[in-house]
Amino acid sequence: MTGQIGPVLAAILQAGIDATGAGGGWLLAARGDRLSVVAASGPDPAIGVTVAAGEGTAGFVVASGQPLAMAPRDGDPRFAEGVMAITGRRPTSVLTVPCATDDGVVGALELVDKVGRGSFGFDDVELATLLADIAGVALSQLDDDIGPTVPDPAQLGGELARLAATAPARYAAVATMLGALLASG
Repeated sequence: MTGQIGPVLAAILQAGIDATGAGGGWLLAARGDRLSVVAASGPDPAIGVTVAAGEGTAGFVVASGQPLAMAPRDGDPRFAEGVMAITGRRPTSVLTVPCATDDGVVGALELVDKVGRGSFGFDDVELATLLADIAGVALSQLDDDIGPTVPDPAQLGGELARLAATAPARYAAVATMLGALLASG
């Protein structure tokens, strides 16, 4: 990963890629009528790319608040615009989930090119959604003027604890994975 991104954002994205077997992905922050790539991994490092909030699969997910997992079809307008159009990427599979807080959707986690099995499945959607919940807290800490900052550890820890209470086994695994990624960064 390149660019000036917070280690938490990078760890969340990498955890999503590792957990789902994606070939790459982006973490996008919603800022008014724009979506900005604040973390990227894979062959198309698109950090800093900005698109209209309603464009592409990320724009669709941010607007609807619902996850989207699909194999792209020719002529689908969601692939003729947005980050994938700017990078010239034509993925074989896409998984995009909203990053939300109690105040609403603040971005999207987009993973592309499932390695091996071809398409993202239900388990991938669940794992990405868990990570997107955590990413929502991290994205809400972004400062438009100075760029990504590392979220307050107490706030992020509190959010992880709250999420862990809803599904202890799933979030314990996510917390362990994020802890290992942050420790290695």
